[in-house]
Amino acid sequence: MSLNGFDVASYQAGMNVGKVAGDFVLVKATEGIDYTNPEFNGHAKQTLSAGKKLGVYHFIRNDSDIKQQADYFLTVVKPYIGKAMLVLDFENTTGSTIQNQAGVGLAKQWLDYVYQKTGVRAVLYTGLSCENALDWSSVVKANYGLWIAQYNNYNVVNGYQPRDLYGSLKHWKTAVMFQYTSTGQLPGWNGALDFDVFYGDKSAWDKYAEANINPDIPKWIKEDKTYTLKTAVKLRTAPSTSASVIAVLPAGSTVRTDQAIIQGGYRWVRQPRSNGYAYMATGPIGNTLEYVK
Repeated sequence: MSLNGFDVASYQAGMNVGKVAGDFVLVKATEGIDYTNPEFNGHAKQTLSAGKKLGVYHFIRNDSDIKQQADYFLTVVKPYIGKAMLVLDFENTTGSTIQNQAGVGLAKQWLDYVYQKTGVRAVLYTGLSCENALDWSSVVKANYGLWIAQYNNYNVVNGYQPRDLYGSLKHWKTAVMFQYTSTGQLPGWNGALDFDVFYGDKSAWDKYAEANINPDIPKWIKEDKTYTLKTAVKLRTAPSTSASVIAVLPAGSTVRTDQAIIQGGYRWVRQPRSNGYAYMATGPIGNTLEYVK
């Protein structure tokens, strides 16, 4: 199952996006800390009124503070949070280039901040060459989806004609969405459009838009696993470095666990015991050091 749609910015001024064929519309909202697409609200409202799925995106720049950019975006799109897919557009900025390895860190900072504030995991948009050239592993591991762009040519494409990606992804296993032309043509609009295919149905789209109202509250996940300790590790009464120590297990010990959680800068696992549970850190988050194997 897939959905067909297009994305718009100020270039599509005067277009009623709700009356043009498509399952979804992605609308540019903001850029930097001081630009709002003047067509944004009109196009967003037309999209929802027509029963189409909505996406809203921010064009990131490297000449202004990332958190300020995220706050500016969230202020503009506030009425649509929980209703729209949120997207970060990662491209060459005016007058300076953000498509470099340092830019990946800026992108992740924006994505993390938006998730912290809204509970929505935004999707990253970028071109195939950029996805291939830079190390996106930190963004992939943080579970942010990819909207990939790649054109074979600039020939006119009449109507939706999704195709396979020309080339392959290097860091993501799959893309959420594919922008396959910038020269699409549809009845009801006499200009060129970017055509996109979303790999999922409407309920899948809704999951990308859905807001977790408590994104900062850590959640336990099921994990039936046996660890072998690389070094001596403390078992504690709670998943916290300030919790009381039950025992210190020597290197080589094995620990059977049933759940795991990330909190307080560490990844913790839970060990069932005859009188309750014990908790063990498998290693600090953001550090290659691990206590177990």
